[in-house]
Amino acid sequence: MTKQEILKHANHPALIHIVAQYLPKLTNDLDQEYCLEEIYESLANTYPKPSNFALLSNDAKAQLEIDIDMVLISIDFQDLKKTLFEDEANVALLWSLVDNKEDKKSQKVFKTLFI
Repeated sequence: MTKQEILKHANHPALIHIVAQYLPKLTNDLDQEYCLEEIYESLANTYPKPSNFALLSNDAKAQLEIDIDMVLISIDFQDLKKTLFEDEANVALLWSLVDNKEDKKSQKVFKTLFI
Protein backbone atom coordinates (compact mmCIF):
# COMPACT_ATOMS: atom_id res chain seq x y z
CA MET A 1 0.00 0.00 0.00
CA THR A 2 1.31 3.42 -0.99
CA LYS A 3 0.30 7.03 -0.56
CA GLN A 4 -0.84 7.07 -4.17
CA GLU A 5 -3.12 4.05 -3.61
CA ILE A 6 -4.68 5.66 -0.56
CA LEU A 7 -5.15 8.98 -2.33
CA LYS A 8 -6.58 7.23 -5.40
CA HIS A 9 -9.44 5.85 -3.30
CA ALA A 10 -10.04 9.14 -1.50
CA ASN A 11 -13.20 11.16 -1.67
CA HIS A 12 -11.60 14.12 -3.44
CA PRO A 13 -14.49 16.57 -2.91
CA ALA A 14 -14.41 15.80 0.83
CA LEU A 15 -10.66 16.50 0.96
CA ILE A 16 -11.16 19.75 -0.95
CA HIS A 17 -13.85 20.79 1.54
CA ILE A 18 -11.38 20.22 4.37
CA VAL A 19 -8.67 22.26 2.65
CA ALA A 20 -11.16 25.07 1.90
CA GLN A 21 -12.19 25.20 5.54
CA TYR A 22 -8.59 25.71 6.65
CA LEU A 23 -7.20 27.63 3.67
CA PRO A 24 -6.88 31.12 5.18
CA LYS A 25 -5.26 29.70 8.34
CA LEU A 26 -2.74 27.38 6.67
CA THR A 27 0.11 29.80 7.31
CA ASN A 28 0.03 28.56 10.90
CA ASP A 29 1.85 25.25 11.58
CA LEU A 30 -0.74 24.16 14.12
CA ASP A 31 -3.62 24.74 11.70
CA GLN A 32 -1.68 22.85 9.01
CA GLU A 33 -1.42 19.94 11.43
CA TYR A 34 -5.15 20.10 12.23
CA CYS A 35 -5.98 20.18 8.53
CA LEU A 36 -3.78 17.17 7.81
CA GLU A 37 -5.30 15.28 10.74
CA GLU A 38 -8.79 15.77 9.29
CA ILE A 39 -7.51 14.69 5.90
CA TYR A 40 -5.93 11.56 7.42
CA GLU A 41 -9.23 10.70 9.09
CA SER A 42 -11.11 11.12 5.83
CA LEU A 43 -8.56 8.99 3.98
CA ALA A 44 -8.69 6.27 6.62
CA ASN A 45 -12.47 6.13 6.27
CA THR A 46 -12.40 5.85 2.47
CA TYR A 47 -9.57 3.37 1.99
CA PRO A 48 -11.15 0.05 1.01
CA LYS A 49 -10.48 -2.87 3.28
CA PRO A 50 -9.20 -6.05 1.66
CA SER A 51 -11.88 -8.51 0.58
CA ASN A 52 -10.70 -11.00 3.22
CA PHE A 53 -10.73 -8.42 6.04
CA ALA A 54 -13.54 -10.18 7.94
CA LEU A 55 -11.54 -13.39 7.90
CA LEU A 56 -8.38 -11.84 9.34
CA SER A 57 -7.43 -12.40 12.94
CA ASN A 58 -7.70 -9.47 15.33
CA ASP A 59 -3.91 -9.15 15.27
CA ALA A 60 -3.86 -9.06 11.46
CA LYS A 61 -6.64 -6.45 11.42
CA ALA A 62 -4.75 -4.33 13.94
CA GLN A 63 -1.55 -4.64 11.92
CA LEU A 64 -3.36 -3.58 8.74
CA GLU A 65 -4.71 -0.49 10.52
CA ILE A 66 -1.22 0.33 11.82
CA ASP A 67 0.20 -0.06 8.32
CA ILE A 68 -2.44 2.26 6.90
CA ASP A 69 -1.84 4.82 9.66
CA MET A 70 1.91 4.78 8.99
CA VAL A 71 1.31 5.59 5.33
CA LEU A 72 -1.32 8.20 6.17
CA ILE A 73 0.97 10.23 8.41
CA SER A 74 3.50 10.44 5.59
CA ILE A 75 1.02 12.27 3.34
CA ASP A 76 1.69 16.00 3.11
CA PHE A 77 0.48 19.01 1.16
CA GLN A 78 2.74 18.18 -1.78
CA ASP A 79 1.01 14.81 -2.13
CA LEU A 80 -2.36 16.57 -2.08
CA LYS A 81 -1.08 18.99 -4.71
CA LYS A 82 -0.23 16.10 -7.04
CA THR A 83 -3.48 14.28 -6.38
CA LEU A 84 -6.03 17.06 -6.07
CA PHE A 85 -4.89 20.33 -7.49
CA GLU A 86 -3.42 19.35 -10.84
CA ASP A 87 -7.06 18.99 -11.91
CA GLU A 88 -8.58 22.38 -12.76
CA ALA A 89 -12.07 21.19 -11.76
CA ASN A 90 -10.79 20.52 -8.24
CA VAL A 91 -9.15 23.95 -8.09
CA ALA A 92 -12.46 25.50 -9.19
CA LEU A 93 -14.31 23.50 -6.53
CA LEU A 94 -11.90 24.73 -3.85
CA TRP A 95 -12.37 28.37 -4.80
CA SER A 96 -16.14 27.94 -4.95
CA LEU A 97 -16.01 26.86 -1.30
CA VAL A 98 -13.80 29.70 -0.09
CA ASP A 99 -15.88 32.57 1.28
CA ASN A 100 -13.65 35.38 0.08
CA LYS A 101 -12.13 34.30 -3.22
CA GLU A 102 -10.35 37.62 -3.61
CA ASP A 103 -8.57 37.36 -0.26
CA LYS A 104 -4.88 37.81 -1.06
CA LYS A 105 -3.85 35.77 1.98
CA SER A 106 -5.87 32.74 0.86
CA GLN A 107 -4.50 33.04 -2.67
CA LYS A 108 -0.94 33.27 -1.38
CA VAL A 109 -1.40 30.26 0.92
CA PHE A 110 -2.84 28.22 -1.94
CA LYS A 111 0.05 29.12 -4.23
CA THR A 112 2.61 28.37 -1.53
CA LEU A 113 1.21 24.95 -0.63
CA PHE A 114 -0.31 23.69 -3.86
CA ILE A 115 1.36 25.30 -6.89
